[in-house]
Amino acid sequence: MEPTSADPAGPPGPRAPAAGRLAEPRVLVCGSRWWPWPDAVAAALDGLARRYGDGLVVIEGAARGADDAAHRWCLRHGLGDDRHRCHPVNWAAEKRARPRGWKAAGPERNTRMLGEDPHLILAFHDRLDPAAGGTSDMCLRGLLSGVPVWHIPGADPRQGRWLALDMFPTSRIRRVRAHLTALRRTAQQDPPPGTAPTA
Repeated sequence: MEPTSADPAGPPGPRAPAAGRLAEPRVLVCGSRWWPWPDAVAAALDGLARRYGDGLVVIEGAARGADDAAHRWCLRHGLGDDRHRCHPVNWAAEKRARPRGWKAAGPERNTRMLGEDPHLILAFHDRLDPAAGGTSDMCLRGLLSGVPVWHIPGADPRQGRWLALDMFPTSRIRRVRAHLTALRRTAQQDPPPGTAPTA
């Protein structure tokens, strides 16, 4: 299938070249936990696999729904750990560890997935709310980090729209931007063992 204006591999995003190809085929899949069209996730990934072959890397959060469809696609196609980057959250453990703050584990997971350097986010959600929800949080964090987001609201992954920051409430943008900035500062102050802090 040749890329079209409704094809996530087609139109250039902020980090994609004018030809419509991703600079690196690292794709983050997120979406509704009640996503009713797993075949749409598979079809989108099939199209990207045809284009990028063994270079395709899939990043997902191991949640129900759209994430699970991406997870199963990776297992069916034999992607190893280097190409299937899975980020589960142990919600029961989070609730035990921080009974009042366990919900923060979702946005924290979203930020970890951004650390995998995706060059495209595919968001599968039939009722995406820019003001609330985990999927829109992931989309907003991606946009604030310069990652293009293709939103798929139904069974056909070619029918969607590119998201933009002005679709989100200003107050939420400010809050999420501040959170990302704080996390980046912490990462610079506390680099992983064996690495030098950045200036």
